[in-house]
Amino acid sequence: MTDFDARWLGEPSLKFGDGEAKDPRAGLLKHGPWTPGEESSHNDIYVGFIGTSHSISAVKRLFTEMETVIPREEEEPQRHKPPFPALGTDSAFRASFTMLDRWTWEMPPSDVELVTDEPTTDKSVETLLDLMEIYIKDLAGDDPPPNVIVISLPEEIEEACTHPDKSRDKMKAGDTDFHDRIKTFGLEYDVPTQLIRPNSLRFDKDEGQEKAEVAWNLAVAMLYKSREGHPWKLGYLENDTCYAGISFYRVRHGNQNQTRASLAQVFLGTGESFVLRGGQAVRDESTGNNHLTEDSAEEIVGQILDQYKRKRRGAEPSRFVLHKTSRFTPGEREGFKRGAGDIDKLDFVTVRDGDPVRLYSSGNYPPLRGTVVTPKGEDKHFLYTQGYTPAIQTYPGPRIPAPITVEPDPEVCHSSYDEICKEILSFTKLDWNTSDFAKKKPVTIRVAQAVGAILAEADKRGITVKPQYYYYM
Repeated sequence: MTDFDARWLGEPSLKFGDGEAKDPRAGLLKHGPWTPGEESSHNDIYVGFIGTSHSISAVKRLFTEMETVIPREEEEPQRHKPPFPALGTDSAFRASFTMLDRWTWEMPPSDVELVTDEPTTDKSVETLLDLMEIYIKDLAGDDPPPNVIVISLPEEIEEACTHPDKSRDKMKAGDTDFHDRIKTFGLEYDVPTQLIRPNSLRFDKDEGQEKAEVAWNLAVAMLYKSREGHPWKLGYLENDTCYAGISFYRVRHGNQNQTRASLAQVFLGTGESFVLRGGQAVRDESTGNNHLTEDSAEEIVGQILDQYKRKRRGAEPSRFVLHKTSRFTPGEREGFKRGAGDIDKLDFVTVRDGDPVRLYSSGNYPPLRGTVVTPKGEDKHFLYTQGYTPAIQTYPGPRIPAPITVEPDPEVCHSSYDEICKEILSFTKLDWNTSDFAKKKPVTIRVAQAVGAILAEADKRGITVKPQYYYYM
């Protein structure tokens, strides 16, 4: 590709407690989190703990350290890596952890032995999950319950539950993933959960586990999961536009060759993502892609708009934007249009990763984040959501960045590619599971993909799906 147009879209702003900034950490330090209602209010985050005496003590030590400034290990920290500013009454986060003894469940040695003495890793995981459900149900039933339950696994349990021939990041029994099952307990008993593995508490900057970095990410995630506030929201997008993203997941009960749709929806009043479960999908054996039937596509848009109207007190959007990782089939296109009813401003957009396209700059840094490259004569755009970032004066990634592909549907696209790409760039900054500057994929796609496995586990167990993303992250 030699004949192309390239332009820089700029960097979207974020809105915080009493001001705007482009960098999430800089905005939190200067303006505090954005919170509905009383923006200056202080948030007490009630924290519950499950683990052994040793593993809980390790997490509580970290949480106690987070009440003070945690410096960076480098003598001159990079601009995008400031020290952790401390929680407390005078904190930039306007939040504190409240940790009461009655919200702490220490696993007795006999329960640990039940897990570690099982003859197989699958049995160990199953036994551990049975115990975890008992513990979580008990803590969630307290009055008042904790806002978030932190599950801190000791090394001996992690080792017993990890298959020797698999990554240590995966604790599975058959097709049941430990992480996904824990999240379904949160759905069932109405309390968000935070998993902390042993390696998260082994701080080694050579492995990227710097204590200040872990503290930043935990503080942002815990603030959101506590339901007491939102770390930030987007500075500007059209308020009467409904945004949604679609991904697919394979069912884990009945006919396991079937797939269903998972959806993420963004409301601009808070910037929050909502999760919905769609209907059955069909697999195209020639391409390997999943797609929806016309009726399923219509039904899904009906779900999305119903949720939008509930949030907007009955108001209809004037514009509907749908992101998907594969091209829209004729049946999907017609079904989505039917579901949208009288909404005349429709944008159906394919957003995917992995196209072998690169743009090389003449300097020492990669292309600017926000650069969009369009080949002449094509309605396909390559958007750099990662790259050199002027707002923090560096490229924060470890590898040469690659763009994502943005392909507006040739038949249903009301807006310009410029507007569509700017919105996608903005949505890369709405992941509250981290304090990083931005992620590669927009939250519409990231959330839809991330929740699929948890929805599959919830389907299998007959657990009612809740729309709030904090149960899934």
